[in-house]
Amino acid sequence: MVTPWALFLPLLLIAVVIIRWMTKRSPDDAVYVAHTMPGRLMPRYRARIRQLRIAAVLAFTLLLAVAIAAAVLVARPHSVETRDEELASRDIVLCLDVSGSVVGFDVEVMEALAAMTDEFQGERVALVIWNSNSQVVFPLTDDYELVKNKLLEGAHALEVSGYAETPANPDEYYDFTAGTFLESTGGASLVGDGVANCALQFDQPEEERSRTIILATDNEVSFPEAQVYSFEEAMGLAVERDIVVHGMYIETYYGTNNWEADEMQQLIEGAGGYYFVAGDESAAGRLLEEIESRQARELDADPVVLIQDTPGKWPILAAAGIGLLLVVGWRYRI
Repeated sequence: MVTPWALFLPLLLIAVVIIRWMTKRSPDDAVYVAHTMPGRLMPRYRARIRQLRIAAVLAFTLLLAVAIAAAVLVARPHSVETRDEELASRDIVLCLDVSGSVVGFDVEVMEALAAMTDEFQGERVALVIWNSNSQVVFPLTDDYELVKNKLLEGAHALEVSGYAETPANPDEYYDFTAGTFLESTGGASLVGDGVANCALQFDQPEEERSRTIILATDNEVSFPEAQVYSFEEAMGLAVERDIVVHGMYIETYYGTNNWEADEMQQLIEGAGGYYFVAGDESAAGRLLEEIESRQARELDADPVVLIQDTPGKWPILAAAGIGLLLVVGWRYRI
């Protein structure tokens, strides 16, 4: 509340009414009329008095409700949010491998990325999926509802079933991954070209923005000669463009103790990024902390406190109370 003292105004109103009621005195110039008792005992007179008393109680109740609503509005309920305005200059590209070797594991990755969007505040986010070719699911945007919905749609599309792990939802799977596999390339899971295409998604190169790629892959490249960029060359391209790449290794049937995982960790950490294994429940939180701490230093960001009025339903209550009060006054002539 901006002015919390206003909440005591209804109590003041009640106190005034009570004091006025208790100190009520008959005026000295009152004129008493004799022989009015029979009229007061008439059923119609008694019914009318009863109606007036009910109307008075109802009017006072409505007046009190309006006074309370008005007091809350004068007190100005509000919410306080601490936000780093510099985060609005942060771009993040989610770079996801959708090759056959990881499709059964991508669901977990997509759901983890969807959960991460709840922590975003002002960043622009894009999603690029790739196999032997890359496709942009959505470009850089700060529409987090769209981002989360698309990620969850992707997670549903990439579900598998059966011993052969075929797509559980074939139509959705082929719609989501359309254009990511080209037979003409002669290869699959071309991580170098995938990272290079993700690095090219950052617009506004002339502006001072923080640029991050979150890469998810098992780094199992089929026919590396088909790549235009090797993984190492793609990482070099990202570094040249001042893009930080964080890597999420998708652990498949071969665990994490293999050449592919080692190469990915060396390249990611060698370029200053953060490497972790998909499925590590604490990794996503640490990744966000790493991104925020790094970019807070780079951008020298100071937190900004935002105060936003949250009147809720109090204006509706006040308007309804005033309307009903007018109706009661007109109906009972009070």
